[in-house]
Amino acid sequence: MPTLVVRHPDGNESEHELSGELKIGRQEGTNDLVLAEGGVSRRHARFVVEGGKVMVEDVGSANGTFVDGQRITGMTPLTPKAVVLLGDYELRLKASARSAASSGPRRAAKPAGEESEALGEESPRATRAMPAVKRSAPGAGGPSALAKRPRPAPAEGAEDGGPPVLKGLTGPWANQKFPVKGKLLVGRQAPAAVLIEDDSLSRRHAEVEATPEGVVLRDLGSANGTLVNGEPAGTQQVVLQPGDVITFGMVEMVLEGGGGASNLPARRGGREVPTRRGAGGAEAPVAAPLAASRKKLLVVAAGVVGLFLVVAITKTTLGGGGAASKEAAVAKKGPPPMSPVEQVQELLSKCRSYCSTEMGSEPDWVKAEDSCSKALDIDPINAEANSLMRRIKMEKEASEYFAQGEKALMRQKEEEALDSFKKITKESSYFRRAKPKVLEAAAQVMKRAGDDCKTYLRDGQWSAAVPRCERYMGFACQKMSREELEPPIGFTLVLDKGKRLGRTEWRPKDKMYLDFLVARRRLDPNAAPWRCPVSDIFMEDDKPTDVRKQVEDTFKQRLPHKFMVAAMMDYWGGRGTEALATLQKLRSNYELAQHHGETDKLLADVSNVDQLFKIGQGLLQLEDVEKAADPLLEALDVDKRLMGDMVESKPSSYRRNIQQDMASKAIIRGKYWDDRGDGRRACRIWKLGFRFYAGNTDLNSQVGRCSTRGLKALKSAEACEDLDAVLDFAVPGDGLDEKVKALKTENGC
Repeated sequence: MPTLVVRHPDGNESEHELSGELKIGRQEGTNDLVLAEGGVSRRHARFVVEGGKVMVEDVGSANGTFVDGQRITGMTPLTPKAVVLLGDYELRLKASARSAASSGPRRAAKPAGEESEALGEESPRATRAMPAVKRSAPGAGGPSALAKRPRPAPAEGAEDGGPPVLKGLTGPWANQKFPVKGKLLVGRQAPAAVLIEDDSLSRRHAEVEATPEGVVLRDLGSANGTLVNGEPAGTQQVVLQPGDVITFGMVEMVLEGGGGASNLPARRGGREVPTRRGAGGAEAPVAAPLAASRKKLLVVAAGVVGLFLVVAITKTTLGGGGAASKEAAVAKKGPPPMSPVEQVQELLSKCRSYCSTEMGSEPDWVKAEDSCSKALDIDPINAEANSLMRRIKMEKEASEYFAQGEKALMRQKEEEALDSFKKITKESSYFRRAKPKVLEAAAQVMKRAGDDCKTYLRDGQWSAAVPRCERYMGFACQKMSREELEPPIGFTLVLDKGKRLGRTEWRPKDKMYLDFLVARRRLDPNAAPWRCPVSDIFMEDDKPTDVRKQVEDTFKQRLPHKFMVAAMMDYWGGRGTEALATLQKLRSNYELAQHHGETDKLLADVSNVDQLFKIGQGLLQLEDVEKAADPLLEALDVDKRLMGDMVESKPSSYRRNIQQDMASKAIIRGKYWDDRGDGRRACRIWKLGFRFYAGNTDLNSQVGRCSTRGLKALKSAEACEDLDAVLDFAVPGDGLDEKVKALKTENGC
């Protein structure tokens, strides 16, 4: 019987036997397997076993079901190695013990350090490969990002000379202690003494050993490696000092106690290991050559420093600026490498910019497609990237039809232009742009076709009349009702003009349409009934279509002077500097003194939004989402006063950028704290981003996880303080606030 292995968002796994049908979703009662974390719909998918084959089908979920990175649309068979994604869950089939044993020789060798694993394991879990992180070389601009974690203060009773202890810093292992006595094996499975069930670790990951020279570490060829203070440890022995942060895969631990030095090589940035205090004469032979080499280094260093001083004095004399040198050095060093999540958000931001049609500039669909494709290369199932990609393909095709139509109009080939324009879908932004051109060209084509139709019908030239009449009717029928074009149900079409109609007979009232049908039947008595080729682009539409024009008209009604309108249009487009310059020009004109009072208010508000926006953006660049929230919220309040009723329907560029930037930065920063085991702070940041913008699907998923965590925290709460912690996970609308309030009242908190 096949078995389904479900990997949960927290890393735990569960197994479920498949027999017949297995329904999966978030809602209890209607599903056989309930998955309540983020991204799963109430009824999401079902697995079916038929004839020994396992198949999966999406049953109308919001976020879709993916098999090996591809979204499925129907019943899809699964291979033994297929990976199925449902929201934040990863599902796969578990191979039977017999099939694993009879599979013959292995197709690939196991990674180094894994050879000694037990071969009798039914389906060993593979180590999850972490994304490669670019690390700086020693001395080339400081330590890596992981090395920025400050060394924790030694715990009470764990002084440098005390027994060495490994203490967990992240995840479920936080504050757990593992005494280092003799040799400790660190890994994901037994016989590891430090057992860390996390997929970023190999089964036999590393060894930590207490020796007479001190505590030493050796990586056992693990898949993701071992870091000491952010620097790769390699497979050689490395001496550890109290306070060193060791990262096994993605799990961090700190060494407490066990002070001392050894003659083993140190690999933390190439630094030498300090000699142990109070060491005897046994170490003197080593210390002597070290002292001699230090003297030589000091002489060389003094010479280099002198040379730099001469160069600096020369530059100062010749007018060379030290600040410029520093700027050049910083520019050469470059920004720190971005994480995959940050890269995706950066590429999506570029993609949105290239797709923008609201600032009056022509979108660059080629660059937009390139940016979104790169984002999908990093994250193939990113919902926003896939949605943008679908829109880009539609708009790119529509832009080609629009260009062909315009070119044909320039050559006065209206009929050819109309054939191109009618291929543009209604959902495209080019539809509205083409509409006025289509209606004007259609009127000219319709007049010429109608004149030709009448002439050929009068002369009895049926073969020439039918195509010209059909062209005319193709436009005329767009304004005619169905009752004018087709006989009602149960009625018979009669084309004989002289015959009196019976009770169940019908004849068109439009003379041109009747003559066209008569000519068509004479040319082909067995021709199928004619149907009007309905096209939205040929129908007249009196609704306003230009968003920019709508915004401008609204400002004209609200503001008394054209300079104010021009300034507010600049503000709406995100050009605060130009808006302020226009308002200052109005303010300096004393002939327009009656408008100065209102101008001063606009000057203050536009200046406030622009300054607060820049302050908030600066804090976001420093990854301080929580501090950035205050100035950006204030900016949104002032923006609401400036935009009035249009604040949501036609938001300014300031508002759109604030909402999207806060959402994307909140995702990244929340994940940073969540990866370090601080789920409460992560949820506070995610909810903060959600407060600014609820349209980001990734952020919605994370906020949904917070609600689930809050429910679990509520069930396990034992004191009033625990109830306060639940509020950090509570999401508006999930009902946790009300439950916490009721429990506090009930328990007198």
